[in-house]
Amino acid sequence: MKIDFSDLQIRRIFGSEDAETETSERFHEYFVKNRAYENLRAELPLRVLVGHKGVGKSALLRFSFDEDVKSGILSIFLKPDDLSNLLKVAGNTDINTLIDAWKTGIRKAVAEKAVENLTDGAIDRIDQSSIAFGARKLTSILKDALDLYKPNILAAAQSSIYENFLRNNRVNVYIDDIDRGWSARPQDIINLSALLNALKDISGRDSAIQCRIALRSDVYFLVRTSDESTDKIEQDIVRLFWNNDEILRLMAYRIATYLQLPFKRESIQQLTQNQITNQILSHVMEPKFQGRGKWENESVHRVIMSLCRARPRDLVKLLHGAARNASARDGDKIITQDFTKCFEAYSNERLQDLFNEFGSELPNIDRLIMQFRPTKIQKTAKENYHYANDKIMLKIKAAKQSTPVVFASRRIASDKAILTFLYKIDFLIARFDVSGRPEWKYFEQSQFLAHEAVDFGNSWEIHPAYRWALQPNDIQAVIDTVSLQ
Repeated sequence: MKIDFSDLQIRRIFGSEDAETETSERFHEYFVKNRAYENLRAELPLRVLVGHKGVGKSALLRFSFDEDVKSGILSIFLKPDDLSNLLKVAGNTDINTLIDAWKTGIRKAVAEKAVENLTDGAIDRIDQSSIAFGARKLTSILKDALDLYKPNILAAAQSSIYENFLRNNRVNVYIDDIDRGWSARPQDIINLSALLNALKDISGRDSAIQCRIALRSDVYFLVRTSDESTDKIEQDIVRLFWNNDEILRLMAYRIATYLQLPFKRESIQQLTQNQITNQILSHVMEPKFQGRGKWENESVHRVIMSLCRARPRDLVKLLHGAARNASARDGDKIITQDFTKCFEAYSNERLQDLFNEFGSELPNIDRLIMQFRPTKIQKTAKENYHYANDKIMLKIKAAKQSTPVVFASRRIASDKAILTFLYKIDFLIARFDVSGRPEWKYFEQSQFLAHEAVDFGNSWEIHPAYRWALQPNDIQAVIDTVSLQ
């Protein structure tokens, strides 16, 4: 197969950056059912999928929804536009009032979306005055709503799902991107807590209803630590976290399926990382990094995975950038220069991700982060992005003097609170040196490493993904600061 790295081919080889823009055929070809997916599909009333932005939460919801449709289950997929009125809340609204509002709003949204789906879009607004909503079970409301438009449904292609619903009474509700535009204000935290309580009530009261919702890790963390009522939802949490080895194998499977290489997912699981590089990655990139210094002649997988924040989307974005550089020189393989040319842009984009994702929680996050740029003296040091516990606290104190820190939630911005925040957003990662080899932990793996009462013996590193943004125009100097994973 000819490799020319056209924009279309880049997406086909490495996947799109998000599940929504991937073609259905390619998406289903390379999707991997991991443990989180199996837990999401468990026959339980409520599942709350929690993970960082870019780990694939939308992909899991989309695949699960598609599986439901294939099985003839009436499934409803709700996005923020379907619930927009419920996302606006006054600061003094009582949580019980919010829970009631969410329950009513979700019932109406599900009924309307069900009619729209089953009539193939012929009816996109229902006559709500003809339906008694109140505190009734959602399945009862749905039966009334669908009965109103029965002739339209029977004339559409989805009539078999309707008939299956009448027989089995089963409905699955999916909610995604509900934390889009999240601002972390006290009223937003209470409102999201009310949503989770409403979903638990809806699914708990009606055994035929299963609800699945995806939330970013930082959003759930704020809700969980701010509202004691969410302790009863803890058993419903499904954590989605990848390690870099899993991400590498996931990408190898995408490449293998596109190029029709003789590797199934199970056989890729049996390969070592070097074998993956030599037998699969080598079809689209040089297997060795040909630069100088610390990375000279290293296996390419060690280089690219060291720049990923344990998120599949990071690797997709990095490979997209390098492949576009290969295309610009009419190359049929990604070479070292293609990677080095995209490092700074990749780093700037990842830093901008932080600003966009967490700016509502900490409005001046950009000014705080930029205080971690290395000084002239630090630039000459071998590990100028690596801090012992006392050094990182001094760095934070100095940053606070230059940039006052005020969280949107109005919680106190102590030095430890800022350290926890920087760790939570993956700007900082915890480092342990074990028998002379560095090992790293993310917030998702161990949330209490930044706890102010305990020293766990770790140090702190600024994640390599951000370093070229903090030290631009100096590709090699930054390379020499990165310990490969």
